[in-house]
Amino acid sequence: MRAILFWLVLLGCSSTVHGADYLRDKSEVRSLLEGQILQGTYLRTGSAYTLEFAEDGTLRNSSGAEGRWWVNDQGQYCREWLSGRLKGNKACLDLMAEDDGGIAIYSRGKRVAEGLLTGSR
Repeated sequence: MRAILFWLVLLGCSSTVHGADYLRDKSEVRSLLEGQILQGTYLRTGSAYTLEFAEDGTLRNSSGAEGRWWVNDQGQYCREWLSGRLKGNKACLDLMAEDDGGIAIYSRGKRVAEGLLTGSR
């Protein structure tokens, strides 16, 4: 019984360790996003998802909502929606680079969106 408990605890710990894979360098994250368009999927609804990261810090999504984006000192992508149905919503999210060249967005350890950065329009 102790052996089973040990392995359950060990497995539980290892599933939280993957946070170490988050991008954490502020300038690297800013360079990665600046002037880019993320095209992918919003995983909570399974819907297509587009974010435009303008060089001036302006943010737009596929429904036309506008906001602002920045990178905090912890290397998290932060955003605040200034219009649309999420107006006033502000959050800082973790990014993880994918092996296929994509990017994944995490909120409090949960993967919420994923896609490819395609460059500016």
